[in-house]
Amino acid sequence: MPLIDGYGVLVGTLEGYECDDGHDENEYYHCNIQVRSPMGVYRCAIDLDSKKQKDGLHWRVVDLGESLMRGLILLDSGWHFLDSTPESGALDYLRSPELQPTGACVETSEKPREGGGQCFPWRYGTSMDAFSDLAGVLDGSARLLVFGEPFRFGRGVHNVHQNQGDPRGSRWSRENGIWQDGAVAGIGEDGKAKVFLNRFKTQATHTDDRGRPL
Repeated sequence: MPLIDGYGVLVGTLEGYECDDGHDENEYYHCNIQVRSPMGVYRCAIDLDSKKQKDGLHWRVVDLGESLMRGLILLDSGWHFLDSTPESGALDYLRSPELQPTGACVETSEKPREGGGQCFPWRYGTSMDAFSDLAGVLDGSARLLVFGEPFRFGRGVHNVHQNQGDPRGSRWSRENGIWQDGAVAGIGEDGKAKVFLNRFKTQATHTDDRGRPL
């Protein structure tokens, strides 16, 4: 079953951000990004809770260069619903060609070195580590695109992370689906895009055509 309240992308500019207190000084539950649009400011909740596991939270930043992300950055500011299909501009961590590494990548707790080619490995570590990389996408962005599910009430976006591969029978499994993954994309003044992706250790990296783990 897809996300209950639909899927889409919010286009706007960065107003600010702050993080919730977590388990300890190195952990956050969520980091909340305020994104300004003509309809007002939206709160975008980015789940960075590692569940106190050193590899519970996985993330990576993909540098798309001057990619137009299939025309998405040409959208007007505001919220846009997207069909869960590759043609709509929806994202799928496991299927979107532009999100796949072209080199041999290994998951690591270390920050990738500069000049590493098109290898964008998944990292794991603390919420603070993840936020450091997310902040690098936010700061200096001229425009933001936040993919996920809209709040049922009020202006906001959540489920800004992988939305497939949750274990069968888990509380999240009913929302498994393909072409509905969340992400934060920052577009610089030069038109170059960087995208922050995040997922959790419990989520599968191979799924069927309904987003269920294989």
